Formats: sequence, C-alpha cells, structure tokens
Amino acid sequence: MMRPGFKKFVCRSLLALLPVAAYITLYLVLDPFGVVHRYDGISIAPGDTLERMPNKRYVAIEGLKFYNAEHHYDSFIFGSSISSNFTVAAWKKHLPADASVYHFTAGAETLTGIRDELKYLITHGYPVRHALLIIEEEMFTRSKRYEEMPYVPHYDVSPEITWLHLQRVHFNAFRDFDMLLYQLWPTQRLADKLLMDGKMTTIPSGRDEVTNEDSSAGLDSIVLGDPDTFYKEQRPWLVNMQPLPNALPLRIDAQNESLLRDIAAMLRDNHVDYVVIVPPRFRSQPLSAVDHALMCEIMGEDRVNDFSNDSTLIHDLYSYYDGVHILTYRCTELIDRSYAPKSPLKLH
Repeated sequence: MMRPGFKKFVCRSLLALLPVAAYITLYLVLDPFGVVHRYDGISIAPGDTLERMPNKRYVAIEGLKFYNAEHHYDSFIFGSSISSNFTVAAWKKHLPADASVYHFTAGAETLTGIRDELKYLITHGYPVRHALLIIEEEMFTRSKRYEEMPYVPHYDVSPEITWLHLQRVHFNAFRDFDMLLYQLWPTQRLADKLLMDGKMTTIPSGRDEVTNEDSSAGLDSIVLGDPDTFYKEQRPWLVNMQPLPNALPLRIDAQNESLLRDIAAMLRDNHVDYVVIVPPRFRSQPLSAVDHALMCEIMGEDRVNDFSNDSTLIHDLYSYYDGVHILTYRCTELIDRSYAPKSPLKLH
C-alpha cells in the first residue's frame, strides 16, 4: 500500500512534469522545424513569411530522398549559403543535356559536411557523374556547429549525429517562448525578433524544392536597378569597409588537408567530373599562395578555379549582396570562366 506522503510526492512530481509534457506534445504536433513528421516535399509552409524548416542540412537529404525516384539525380552542387547563387541553370549549360542536378547548400557548411554528403551519395548508390564544389577560404577555419538548430546535420549523413540528438537540438530551440508564440500567433514583431536572433530566415526568392535551390536571383534586379540606394541605405557598413589586401597565412592544417584528400579520393575513385571554385570576398584577403598550391596538388590544378585573388571582384562593391554572398549573375560568370579553356600556365 502506498504511503500518503509518498503518494503526495508522486502527485506533485507528475504535476511538475505537466508543463514539460505539454511542451513536448506541442513540439511533436506542430513540428515547427519539419524534422518530426515525414517530409512531404514542401519545406516552405504556404503563406508563411518565414522558412518553416531552416535546417538546410536536414532539408537537403529529405528532399533528395523524396524527389530522386522521379528525377534520378546524378549531378550535385556542394557548398555553404554562398553556393546558393551558383545556380543549377547556370551550371547545366556546361553539363550533358540529360544531367539531373541537385543542390546541397547549407549555412556555415564545413569540409566535413561536404565529405559526409558525398560519402552518403556514393554509399547509397546515387550515380554521381558531375560535382561542383564551392569552397570558400572560411571553410578552413569554420568549426562544426552540431549543437545549434540551423546547422546540425542529418542523422543519416553524419556518423556523429543520432535521431535523438537532432530532436534534442531542435526541441531546445523550440523552448524559446518567442518561437512557440510565433507558431500559435504569428506577428511581424515576433518575425523580426526571430530573424534577428537567427531562429528562422526569410523565404529565399527563387526557392526550388525539386533542386533544393535557394537562389537570391530576385534580388539582382533590386541591387542593380538602384545600387546607390541599396548600398548606401541598406549596406552602409559595407560601403565603409576597409580593404584587407594581404593574404592570410597558412590556413589548411593537417585536419583540413585530410578532409580535402578524402573528398578528392572519392571523386576520383568514382570517376566524377568535378570542378572546384574558390569564391572571392569583398575587400578581403585571397587564399594564400601556399594554400592555393596545396589545394591544387590535392584536388588537381586543372580542377581548381581560385577567384579569391581576383582583384576586380575583391574590390567591386556592386558584386555582393552583403560582402560574402555574390550576386547571381556574377556567380554565373565564375562558372563560365571555370569551364572556359585554360592556359597551360596558371599563375596565382
């Protein structure tokens, strides 16, 4: 027979757990980040002003599995959000007519992420015929961010992640009261706060579910239509940014070198036709000569296209949305230049 004191303790404990149980139930029912219920082919909720599913690493794998039976993907773009504007349409001009392209793009992507995504494709029988890798200099110093909701990888891809880990990270993000309130009663004030806090992002113009592409091509006409207004009113900090002309010291350490070699080995062993692009950054340092040489040695000099030292692009304000993300038409030019016939001598 249960003692009265113990029975009282149990009742109080259950009452204390009710808010937690209610929160967990709401998380499972609302599925605010689209990581609980089966993916339905739509990562943007109709009518929303924000992305319903901001974890692009998770979206990429679920979308791939959902659409591959119909589209039979065999060509893949890899990279961080910078890669978003290296569009499928621009790349397809340089591929066979029957190529089917899918775009892996993830915020704050790492070399580890690219390696794991490529390994996932190969081990799961996807015929990787072509690959376009957008590898910016920052990838060599970017740490893995597996405890932050927008960046945790899919558990099918990363050996370090489990389903429970992914749910825990997303549930912790949902515990933010503003996030819960927005799900129940969305307002512009809450939307602005969530955007500022990095909990969600605006719906990208040109979003394509089938190719998983988040191109910002729609912004080009705004930027180019009245660039002075756009930059002076919306990007004054960018206009006043001081140039950093000197190349950074060695950035490709032993771990990054190993990751590059793993990626290169998988590409070559599986006879993938691949191209590497190192994009420029506004008024920033180019890839150092030592790093450039090492990347060419690992990935192949004929495969690496290093635009980080392009003095015109480095200092052209009107080529960037924000100093990091490059206008779509410029990205198209970089793809075209990468596939143009090269001189036997390539100087850095």
